[in-house]
Amino acid sequence: MPAQLLDGKILAEKIKTDLKTKIDKLQTKPGLASILVGTNQASQLYIKLKAKACQEVGIEFSTYFLDETCKEEKILDVIDFLNKDPQINGILLQLPLPKKFDTDKIISKISPQKDVDGFHLESKIVSPTVLSIMELIKSTGENLKNKKVVILSNSEKFAEPFKTLLPDCEVTYLSPSAPSSELRAQSSSADILIVAIGKPKFIKPNMVKEDAIIIDVGINKVDGKTIGDVDPAVDKIVSYRSSVPGGVGPITVAALLSNLYQLAKIDK
Repeated sequence: MPAQLLDGKILAEKIKTDLKTKIDKLQTKPGLASILVGTNQASQLYIKLKAKACQEVGIEFSTYFLDETCKEEKILDVIDFLNKDPQINGILLQLPLPKKFDTDKIISKISPQKDVDGFHLESKIVSPTVLSIMELIKSTGENLKNKKVVILSNSEKFAEPFKTLLPDCEVTYLSPSAPSSELRAQSSSADILIVAIGKPKFIKPNMVKEDAIIIDVGINKVDGKTIGDVDPAVDKIVSYRSSVPGGVGPITVAALLSNLYQLAKIDK
């Protein structure tokens, strides 16, 4: 049996439908403000997708467009303004920023109470990408107890929330710079393998365990096509693989809006 592809679009629509019902009951619509610096085409597309999703569920959405030539202080001033705006419940800084800016410094300026991406340690919000991955894993219906989860990612910080969200699992972080023998040994022993490294078709069939769950977070453009970090050839071995595109991405947008709703409720 070939792997079952996990479709994030279906799950995202369910999340948004439930969210719209909740938002319709609020006296005041939640407000989300996005900040886009520069003219990155992918970032512009993501902003449009988020604006459309907000409209679908009843969230007030606004975007602050800043030129790449602006000074860093200008971005910080906009964040300060939005931090103080009572009609804004969440602030979304569209990444990546142009290289000349100090991304960590700018992110730290966002109030933890309006941190819709869960960047701050003291934030009550979990990263939308992490929530999206969890939704895909849960959608398999598999018993997750005592499973080995390996997270192959460029950042160990990305792996941290899974230790809390999957308390009955053995969660291991794996760097893509690890020796190839270790990469193969760890990935091929994983019951659940989460891959987020930005390397097209990096995970090959000899790097996965039979009947594993594979969550592919990678988004890579190759010859005009969007492909993941996992070679679809693994489908003859594993039980589940998230689609690319259409897997993690759609749910991440829906999870972002759910986070905003949570922040709006906390604000009440």
